Amino acid sequence: MDKRQAGLTLVELLATIVVLAIALTGITVMLQGGISRSADTMLQVRSVALAQAYLDEILGKRFDENSANNGVPPCRAASPRLCTAEGSFGPDGGEIRRRYDDVDDYHGLDEGDGQVNPLQDAEGNTRNGYDNFRVQVDVRYINVGMGEEEENLGVNNELNDEFDAKLVTLTVTHRTMSEDLIFSAYKANF
Repeated sequence: MDKRQAGLTLVELLATIVVLAIALTGITVMLQGGISRSADTMLQVRSVALAQAYLDEILGKRFDENSANNGVPPCRAASPRLCTAEGSFGPDGGEIRRRYDDVDDYHGLDEGDGQVNPLQDAEGNTRNGYDNFRVQVDVRYINVGMGEEEENLGVNNELNDEFDAKLVTLTVTHRTMSEDLIFSAYKANF
């Protein structure tokens, strides 16, 4: 038999199989990483949509329980219309979700995955399609003093009193996301 006509030896065949197995394993790992990252992107998009819905609902309410419906005159620290003390934020007198009428009623709201209440819309109906999502809301007055978080807000915007605005911070989580998504917005007192 001529050497040019000889086929692959068993050793050459095994070496080829090993090289192909290593290459295919690398390609599979790359594809798997891309697929898992695309799922994270979809969860982030849904989280943003959920946060936007909650923030639209919250910011559509009046500033404070003691604010007039049109915001004029605003509540203040020392006026006929006193603003709610920060320690009293949360639902007023047993208010239920669909009856929330001002921004600070949402303080402490915790709905969704692992909580007693499911995610709800402004009417108190369950939000469908958001399994394993959780929304938490924190509301506080702005801190405008020297060295405080919002000290620079007052420079051009005339926000120089703690009762001029409330900071609404909304945290959206999902069981499989590695990081919480945090959204913030200010509601002005006018």
